[in-house]
Amino acid sequence: MEKNNDNDDSSPNYSDAIVNVRNKFLIHYRNDPKLFHEKDINLIMENDWWTLRFIKWHRGNEDKALKQMIDAFKWRKSFGINDRDTKDLPIEFAKSAALFPLGTDYKGRNVIYMRIKVYRKIQVLVNFFQQFTAGVIDYVDQKSDRNGFVFMLDASGMGFANLDLEFLQFLIQLVQSYYPYGLRYAICYNVPKILRPMWSIAKVFLGSAEKTIRFCDGKDILEYIPAENLPRYLGGECDIDFTDLEETRQCPSIKEVGPKHGFTEKEIEKYYKIFESNLEEAEKLAKYGIKF
Repeated sequence: MEKNNDNDDSSPNYSDAIVNVRNKFLIHYRNDPKLFHEKDINLIMENDWWTLRFIKWHRGNEDKALKQMIDAFKWRKSFGINDRDTKDLPIEFAKSAALFPLGTDYKGRNVIYMRIKVYRKIQVLVNFFQQFTAGVIDYVDQKSDRNGFVFMLDASGMGFANLDLEFLQFLIQLVQSYYPYGLRYAICYNVPKILRPMWSIAKVFLGSAEKTIRFCDGKDILEYIPAENLPRYLGGECDIDFTDLEETRQCPSIKEVGPKHGFTEKEIEKYYKIFESNLEEAEKLAKYGIKF
């Protein structure tokens, strides 16, 4: 069973604070509606959690909660969270199993897996992967609601080429600034010994998020995620093909998306080659459940 004592949902009654913060937010929205998306306004009106989460994050401080809530929903509009769909991102991100949602932990929290060895910082692709990451987190966060979600960061086989502190900062900003109180804890799995000294550097970027991190290796992962929900390649019993999820099945190939963003055929082939081995490995992991 799960051994961690992560955040629970016990809290004071914030019903009055929800009304106060939401009303002040709506005043701000009416003063400059173009900065916000109509879908998000409906979300705020229909679901108290999208106000409560900011209040809980700031331990009842309504002024701080309001400021962060305004900034978060402005970001959602400017980043295009509600305007982007599967046709805008290459299916190779999903097929390589770089980032995918699958199953739940012992408390029924949805789990997002990230295979760090797949990640490569290629400057022209950074924005695409950030959009893909934000899209997955938004999907899982809305599905999870106040129950929260878990990150499983699989560091198996990663090296220095996979380290990117800029992306780490982006990820932390997502879960702390834009989806507060969504991430309940993160599992760092099979971190290579040679990279463990980097933890002291990473802590600078993590800040208060450091306390949500759990380290484990091998079968210890079963203390957090039940075998029936864990992929076979990680020692579990789950046979769901995580490279062929319904939510990403309609994504186009990078060969279709590339020209729309000004990439030449030669550039597309170059970037595809970089990730080709990851695509092949992910297919084998999903099909056979073992590492090759």
